[in-house]
Amino acid sequence: MGLALQTTRTDDRALVTARGSIDLHSSESLRGCLVELVDAGHTEIVLDLTAVDFCDSSGLNVLVRAYKHARAVNAALTVTGAYGRVENVLRTTGLDRFLIRQS
Repeated sequence: MGLALQTTRTDDRALVTARGSIDLHSSESLRGCLVELVDAGHTEIVLDLTAVDFCDSSGLNVLVRAYKHARAVNAALTVTGAYGRVENVLRTTGLDRFLIRQS
């Protein structure tokens, strides 16, 4: 299916809504989107994974690198809406402690 990204920007906050699968073929577009938002000065970036059904190691790599890039410039990157297999992979790898946005 691929990955579709929609970004909503409000002041220093950005919400990225993802739909589809984050894998080797689609992770580069996610990386580009997140890096662009950090570099544009957004201090709070939320990635909504509600409509994402799969995330492989290349997607996890993008999330970790984007998180570190945001932290380096005092910005925050969090994930919301992860469920099922996506939530499971975040919890299994321990990334939930850093990425999952608490309600």
